[in-house]
Amino acid sequence: TLFLMTTISLQMAERLADQTTILLPIRADAHSLHSENCNIPHLRYFIVLIGTLAAAIGIGCNFAYNFAVVCNVNQSMDVKATYEQSPSSSPVMYFPPGITNIIYSAFPAGNILTLFGLIALRGRVSVRNQVMIGTAISTVVTGLIPIAFDLWPTSTLVLKAIQGAAVAPTIPLIGHIAANWTPLAEVGFFIAILSSYSQIGIFITMSTAGPLCDFFGWRSIFYFNACCSAVVLVLWCFFFFDTPAQHKRLSDKEFQIIEPNEKPVVQKKTNVPYREFFKNASVWAVLIATIGNYNGISPLIVFAPALLKKAVGLTDMQTSNFNAISFLLQLVLKIVSGILSDRWTSVSESFKTRFFNSISCGLAGVLMIGTGFFPVENKILCAVSITVTQSVIGFNSAGFNKAAMIVTKQYAHFIVTIIGVIISASTIFEPFLVWAVAPDTTWDQWFFLLVLHGAILVISNLIFCLMIRAKPAKFTESNATLKLKEMELQ
Repeated sequence: TLFLMTTISLQMAERLADQTTILLPIRADAHSLHSENCNIPHLRYFIVLIGTLAAAIGIGCNFAYNFAVVCNVNQSMDVKATYEQSPSSSPVMYFPPGITNIIYSAFPAGNILTLFGLIALRGRVSVRNQVMIGTAISTVVTGLIPIAFDLWPTSTLVLKAIQGAAVAPTIPLIGHIAANWTPLAEVGFFIAILSSYSQIGIFITMSTAGPLCDFFGWRSIFYFNACCSAVVLVLWCFFFFDTPAQHKRLSDKEFQIIEPNEKPVVQKKTNVPYREFFKNASVWAVLIATIGNYNGISPLIVFAPALLKKAVGLTDMQTSNFNAISFLLQLVLKIVSGILSDRWTSVSESFKTRFFNSISCGLAGVLMIGTGFFPVENKILCAVSITVTQSVIGFNSAGFNKAAMIVTKQYAHFIVTIIGVIISASTIFEPFLVWAVAPDTTWDQWFFLLVLHGAILVISNLIFCLMIRAKPAKFTESNATLKLKEMELQ
């Protein structure tokens, strides 16, 4: 049902976006107009970095809530009574259990609804402007959440939905940068960096949330992330442009590294060949792996603070540290696997994507199932196992993430958008599943969630390994041929 709704909605949005001719500036003209400007060496790496940070800070602002609701909360505390003593300056961020889970789902709900509208804007509003406006809104909303909570707690639900909508443009951004700023020889490394935005964002939030909570209270977590978002916004406005041909500070030498022998020309925007796209087995392999990956690991990513704090019984600082370590390791493994994938040239891309995806989803699934059988009395063992399980998922940058870019090529933006829909959909429904199975957040209740989601990871990886063929799909080749013929006629 999700795929059917996604396909129909995206097709309608594509029709709304007219076949506008996109004028790409001729590189020689652009260079002559800005010959006096100082070029920035290795600019493509900075573009990837700023793009990753723009996506990361949106995730970080979202996860500020995940830690804030457990800040200063312990197992013996009556949270409701503590809140009611001073609602306008409460030391805890309290919501009734049902409202808490709805707020968890508000961010992805706003995110998924906005993604459809972004397709209609493709070709009309630049990626630069979309992300700039979205980041500005997210910055303001994140700073307003604690202020609005003190006046009207339910306002958090509305603000989280707005925050999700504002962050939506950063999801297609990853595919856009991969398609426009990535040299062929560095695809694995660039995808590893770009796809690590969630790890970077969550690491920044979780590594600072514990100290901020202990010293300044839960409100400071939101204010800190809003300030970080404002800094990224400034960097984005000054340095990011949609394509290499548009950037004033890109040297001709680096332009040829990114797009060898390319001459920017007048192009017509091409629609995604939906029928061929969804008939391709490798596309489905990527989508099934995406569903398994994000549905399988999402309970740990979203609810790790609550799981470690309430079920395992760690302190605020310990919860912050274990979460930060898990996402730092995940980030390192993403980058390492991307580099290894680029340099491992003795085997096929299909073998490499199967290998790294099996370490990511397959091993993470086995570890998650095993974690459920550990006794909660051994707090450190449980916390370490949860940390390692979250960490190894980082290998997916050289797994299904890389396969998605290889298979879809010039249509990478579309599959990345679908992946964003899947992530948002899984995050919408997961809080309600957790609430239904583990309403008291005890270790015994979480046993069923760990085993279930571990099995999802293992099974989806097996399907991916059987179906994937990591090479450009035929629908990319046929469209490229048509494009060449059109250029010859011109």
